[in-house]
Amino acid sequence: MVSARQAVRSLLLLAGFALVAGSGACGDDDPKLKVTNISPDKGDSDGGTYVVIKGNRFIKDGPRNAKVYFGSRQGSIVRFQSDSELIVQAPGGKVDEVVDVLVIFDPGGQLTIKKAFKFVDKSDTGPSVDDLDTSGKSQRKK
Repeated sequence: MVSARQAVRSLLLLAGFALVAGSGACGDDDPKLKVTNISPDKGDSDGGTYVVIKGNRFIKDGPRNAKVYFGSRQGSIVRFQSDSELIVQAPGGKVDEVVDVLVIFDPGGQLTIKKAFKFVDKSDTGPSVDDLDTSGKSQRKK
């Protein structure tokens, strides 16, 4: 037989569990349109790097149009991946230039991530297939 004290304690534990379990849903219902980060944070100075902009409420409130600027140059919107991800193709820029990323939502307004993206030389963007050749026969021309 369960005592009254044990019953109250069990109810409090269950209520606490429900509160903790339900707290994750509150973040999903954040009513504010926002941009939180971008990935990757650097790309080819010739342009063409696909960038994922992350945030909140990109499409939940209905259709939106968006424009994204890397410094003064406009990127190309590829698609809204989800309510929290927008895929953009970055424009070109000057090597080693670090720029703000401005996202303009219509409706919604403007959101800026300061010094969020760096343009790099194509050879600085990462390893290539040629890097796997250990024979020494394949030498990229630079």
